[in-house]
Amino acid sequence: MKHILSILSLFALILVLPSCKEQSKSDAPAESTEAPAAAPTPAPAADPAITVPPPAPTTPEPAQNAKGVWHYTCPKGCEGGAGAQGNCAKCGTALAHNAAYHQQ
Repeated sequence: MKHILSILSLFALILVLPSCKEQSKSDAPAESTEAPAAAPTPAPAADPAITVPPPAPTTPEPAQNAKGVWHYTCPKGCEGGAGAQGNCAKCGTALAHNAAYHQQ
């Protein structure tokens, strides 16, 4: 019985050791024998017969709406305002957005 256990242990050891070696090989980075990938081919030239219109120019919002309300106004109450963010022309304070400008 003692000899059978020894033989089974030896047999199990023989089976386990080679599998450990294969696992350590798979953990190591694989060396590549493939050639590096070729650079991507450029896209074919666009058909000259097809023309793409240029983007429409953006027009700035008017400084005042139809009711005469300024888009940006001075928080200190100075007269006037502006159509874009900036500083008040009279006191130099940063202009604040006027939500009433967007109401019709």
